[in-house]
Amino acid sequence: MATVKDIAKLAGVSTATVSRALANPDIVTDATKKKVEHAAAQLGYAPNAIARSLRTQESKTIVVIIPDIGNHFFADIIKGIERIAHKKGYQVLVGDADQDMARANKYIDLVYSKQADGVLSLTSEIPIEKLVDQRGQPRFPIVVACESYPNSLIPSVHIDQEFSASAVIEALIQMGHYKIGCIRGGTDNPVSLSRFKGVQRCMQKWQLRMPDAYIGLGDYSLLSGYEAAGKLLSLEDKPTAIFCFSDEMAIGVLRRAAELGIKIPEQLSVVGFDNIPFSEFCTPQLTTVHQPRQLIGESAMKLLLSILSGKKPNPEITLPAQLIFRGTTMPPPIEHRFKMDI
Repeated sequence: MATVKDIAKLAGVSTATVSRALANPDIVTDATKKKVEHAAAQLGYAPNAIARSLRTQESKTIVVIIPDIGNHFFADIIKGIERIAHKKGYQVLVGDADQDMARANKYIDLVYSKQADGVLSLTSEIPIEKLVDQRGQPRFPIVVACESYPNSLIPSVHIDQEFSASAVIEALIQMGHYKIGCIRGGTDNPVSLSRFKGVQRCMQKWQLRMPDAYIGLGDYSLLSGYEAAGKLLSLEDKPTAIFCFSDEMAIGVLRRAAELGIKIPEQLSVVGFDNIPFSEFCTPQLTTVHQPRQLIGESAMKLLLSILSGKKPNPEITLPAQLIFRGTTMPPPIEHRFKMDI
């Protein structure tokens, strides 16, 4: 079995340089890294991760907790996490909580048992008492991505959910819509609460009201959007625009509208959230809010690595979002158009 000494001899460098190149490739030159990697490959060298973890008390493993592995939104975030993690010599364990916080707690326990060094949580529905001590300090290295624990010391990377949702409603009103409905997420979901707050804030700004009948409840899935749309579109006085808190729910709305013979966008404008790849393959293409998902993952992983290295982290990173107009939005018919006094 090849050793570090064998690699050093073949690459023409010291054993210390080999160790640095394999453990922390960013601190050696590209030329040295390539020589060491080439020599290691020639010799068929594979580092003993177990022995290394015993020496350093590090597992070189990060646990990523996602609330629902079936949601396409998380794929690019995990790509961003893995890109940085692998570059720094970490492996990523993805744990699907499946909306079950007891399962999420089991993944957190991997940190306590030294099987993982830290946690990247893509949900803020885990009870905060599990994550912080009596002083409010995180109990272990953790970063929350996409969501956050407001007024806590848990570092987070996310967009401004409230502002982004408010921007959607503002755009629809500027088009002339005032009969605006929405399909939100769960009433206890932090992201859904923030977005709905943005919706209400903008409606109030324009002295408009969203009737209770115009508010659908979903779980970010295709089916929930489809079912909620059935209720909203069966109203005698239908909304002329529906804002969905996820692209998948918006795609469900498009399907239900097509079945009911409602033309998009001539009779109904639809806006989603997230800009998942499917949003560009709808007919018509979906107007939506773009979240920089891969950048969220990369930023969250860099923040966690900073914590693991002993640095004091930036407690909150807010990344920009963008409203992308496509084919599912247009001004409503003149008889349903909001008259703005400007």
